[in-house]
Amino acid sequence: MVQDQIVAIASPRPKAEKVDTGIVTSGKATRVVEIYNEDESECITIGASSSTRTPEIREIISSYTKIDADKIQLVSKVGVFATKQRLSDEVASKVVAIGVRSFKRPIKQYEHPIIVIGAGLGGMQTMIALKNSGRQDILCVEKLEDFGGFSWMAVANKFTKLQTERGTYHVDYMLPEAKVPTHIDGEVYKTWPSRDQLLKMFREGAANHDLGRYTRFNVHVEKVRPLPDGNGYSVHTFPANDPDGDGELLIASAVVAWPGNLCSLREIEWPGEDDFGGYIEYASFCKVDYREAEGKVCILYGHGAFTIENVRTLVEHKCKKVIVMCRKRNLCGMKVVSWMVGQSEVPVPGPIMLEGFQKMYDLVGFDVWSAHSVKTDANRTFAHVSQKTVFGVTDVYFLAGYYGLMEVVVDEIKRLTNGCANTKKGKKIKCQVILKAVGTVPDPQKDKMLGLKELVGSWVNGDPLRPVACNGMFVEARNFGSFSSGPGFVSMVRMFQWFIDYPSDFEIVRAALPRKKATADMPCYVPSATHMLPTMTTMGLIPMLQAHMNVCDALKHIKQKATHPMKQYLAECKAEWEAYIKAFKAEGMVDDRPEPPYPYTESMVQGWIDRTNMEWMRKMAAAQAKADRFN
Repeated sequence: MVQDQIVAIASPRPKAEKVDTGIVTSGKATRVVEIYNEDESECITIGASSSTRTPEIREIISSYTKIDADKIQLVSKVGVFATKQRLSDEVASKVVAIGVRSFKRPIKQYEHPIIVIGAGLGGMQTMIALKNSGRQDILCVEKLEDFGGFSWMAVANKFTKLQTERGTYHVDYMLPEAKVPTHIDGEVYKTWPSRDQLLKMFREGAANHDLGRYTRFNVHVEKVRPLPDGNGYSVHTFPANDPDGDGELLIASAVVAWPGNLCSLREIEWPGEDDFGGYIEYASFCKVDYREAEGKVCILYGHGAFTIENVRTLVEHKCKKVIVMCRKRNLCGMKVVSWMVGQSEVPVPGPIMLEGFQKMYDLVGFDVWSAHSVKTDANRTFAHVSQKTVFGVTDVYFLAGYYGLMEVVVDEIKRLTNGCANTKKGKKIKCQVILKAVGTVPDPQKDKMLGLKELVGSWVNGDPLRPVACNGMFVEARNFGSFSSGPGFVSMVRMFQWFIDYPSDFEIVRAALPRKKATADMPCYVPSATHMLPTMTTMGLIPMLQAHMNVCDALKHIKQKATHPMKQYLAECKAEWEAYIKAFKAEGMVDDRPEPPYPYTESMVQGWIDRTNMEWMRKMAAAQAKADRFN
């Protein structure tokens, strides 16, 4: 009877804030369904089709709240009353979920502190996320003396700059309401900040969030092991500046590790180094005295991201010429394409990205489609980039190449003689300086410290309370969402926090996660791109976690656009370009060949943005049409 379907509803309350879950039901999403809790103080929204039925909505609410679907009754408002929705009913656009007092799940509480290993960007953001969820029993241990991380405090030098834009790389990036910093320590915070500005940013961010209260510095972690009773972990430490000093045993309920993978130099030595008679040094760990380069021909050995940084630093120190020698010529990015990828709401397809690359590579006479790392078909309908280094981002590399200040030689040094590098291809290259930019290597001892036998997704031995993360070291993609590591860190932090809050949910994803063990040349804790991609996509099995990660993903284009409007950003890139040309000429470093105009314009970049959006709209339409054929 009709009266059996009419139920009284609570008296009107203040309007609830709507939280978009990012969840979409099966079928084509043509409308938004608002779902309220019992007293209508909370509201979540999901995308639904015109034919979505109540059982599917109840199952979604169940997965969201962990309340049995059979205990949830949906009612739709009819004037001042509410009508029960039957199982066969098409769900109304506004429903109240009777049986759901709150959409907020209670998070798991622990007996011991949550320990965070590492006080770089990832560790800092982990602490902020845990604090903001109401946790106070947090302890971070860091082997160095301050916030900032090993990469910036030890590997980088004072001339190193952030290669990607500040809009996607800062402490508060993970906070939707937080503004991107414009001033740090009273100084303008530049679009591409230096190492020293970055360290000030980290420390100012730490002070703003009172992270020092939760952090112990100069503490080295020797090992982490599960307690015998299974109720926590022992964390064995000793003073980092005194290995013989008294250690301390810490007990933790969860351990989040950000151990870093730029740990030590990749060593290489050639016959005849003692006979060379010039300056030879490794290009990282602050070892180079760049004054040695002035007026000299320099070989920069290697072609990774730090090589690109060193091309800029060497020409700034007035070298005569940089010869970049490498076994394989990897692709590097440029500032405008980095910006374009960062501001895009959808990943930029490989062919469009490479079209953007080519505008700059034309200056040095190189076809990006011929690069060893690019795989495609006869019609270039896709571009899969696979290389063992991230994109170094630069414009100066190309400008130096145009003027002949930089040349790439695909070859290897066989031996050195006085003032000469003899290569495996039989060349004799006269030079006075050789910088070994052959990269850094991760530390296999990190596996031993963590007791890591198998990496399951991003978790030590498949333990949801033992996540571990570090920078990506590779490119492996057909579509590109960011050149910056910042957005990826935030998604990882949110994912780690979820399973600390709700560890039982890990069983939903465990079987689907990729597994990895150590190899002869790579420790277990350092995943490849092909390992991380399925790890992240598997999170879609938990709709609410995926919704939170979707919010994290959206921060990228929101903050990039707000911080770096296209017109302003292009003007800054162009001004820097012209300033380098002026400096090269003032120092007599270049000849009188025509000055190259900056290769990018607003209309050009907007065209790539529009094509990217259209490409994804076309793909979505094709996928929907295919789904409709099977329905």
